[in-house]
Amino acid sequence: MNRFIGVLKKVLHRLDEILHIVIAFLLVALVCCMAFYTVTHFKAFTPEAVLTIIDDIMLMLIILELLWPVLKFLRRERFSLSPFIYVGIISGVRRILTIEAKASISHHQGYYSLIEIGVSVGVVLVLGIVLLLYERAGGCRIDDVD
Repeated sequence: MNRFIGVLKKVLHRLDEILHIVIAFLLVALVCCMAFYTVTHFKAFTPEAVLTIIDDIMLMLIILELLWPVLKFLRRERFSLSPFIYVGIISGVRRILTIEAKASISHHQGYYSLIEIGVSVGVVLVLGIVLLLYERAGGCRIDDVD
């Protein structure tokens, strides 16, 4: 029975590795497709087009940041929360830029837009402090336990 459980563990570890490799390739393929789409759909140098390009680039950065934990797993490195904190910061900045750019294009800054920008700035500041504390604490990494 112990031999069966040992074989089952090895099979599950291999399957987990294969799935992580597939996920890594899918993330890279997604970013490549997004970059191709962004470049091929750029028609005119208008404020709306620039806004769309910046938004797409920020989304690509988020996806690429999600690739790092997968690569670290495949290299058997320690798990770190830093990439996820970076994703939160990039997402907040992306949201701030999008709201501000839309407001400047329409020449109208609504009350709700200001609240949304304020909340996003607060989230970015909190995540920045969390990242600073996390880095100072040495990353508080979780070792891979077998």
